[in-house]
Amino acid sequence: MATRPKRPQAKTSENKAPANKASANKASANKAPASKTPTKKHVSAAKMDETVIRETAKAPAPAPAPEPPVLVNAVKPEERLSEPVEDAIESAVQTLEKSFEAAMPAALAVNQKLVDIAQANMNAGLDLARDLAAAKSPMEAMRLGMNYWHDNAGLFQSQAEELWTLSAQFLTTANEPLRAHIRRS
Repeated sequence: MATRPKRPQAKTSENKAPANKASANKASANKAPASKTPTKKHVSAAKMDETVIRETAKAPAPAPAPEPPVLVNAVKPEERLSEPVEDAIESAVQTLEKSFEAAMPAALAVNQKLVDIAQANMNAGLDLARDLAAAKSPMEAMRLGMNYWHDNAGLFQSQAEELWTLSAQFLTTANEPLRAHIRRS
């Protein structure tokens, strides 16, 4: 028959004095020396709550997702697609080629405009830096800064409008072959 492990017993009132000497001798004989008995720690309720929160906060590791089946040789190389499917794929590829060819000049124009805008803004900033370095007083530096922003605020707005117009043209020219293909389909 298997033996059960002993459960720790609830603390009894050991501090009470025994009723008679015989029971006092018996109690002292049963006691182990103080150095060998394990001491029980008293844990505050807050510490126990914190431990419980930590234990419940640990989420179980998610189960790995099953791998989808791999279709090996779903279409054999010697098999050919049907004529209508091949024609549709060929037509779609030709339409994409036309779209890219039509978009190339517009994309180059947008990129060139971006470079021109960046160069104009850098030159204006360098001119401002040169003028600020030559300023004789803080008031003159403030005046130069105000003039820079006053002159360039309108320039920034016109640059943004030009870029927006070029981008719209780029999208229109790139989408035209795609729209024509969809209309034919």
